[in-house]
Amino acid sequence: MKKSDRIIGGLALLSAAIIVIKLAGAMYGYDLVQMAVDATRPKDAGGWPGVTN
Repeated sequence: MKKSDRIIGGLALLSAAIIVIKLAGAMYGYDLVQMAVDATRPKDAGGWPGVTN
């Protein structure tokens, strides 16, 4: 198996996992990807107003 095949396979697996996570979140009424982004974002991100969301 060539290296490019492994990279393409990995990207396909990653995109399938993201779709499954988004679908599971939609079934339960949560946006899991946005929640993960919010969890990694600092509470007071230098200069951004806290009321953007």
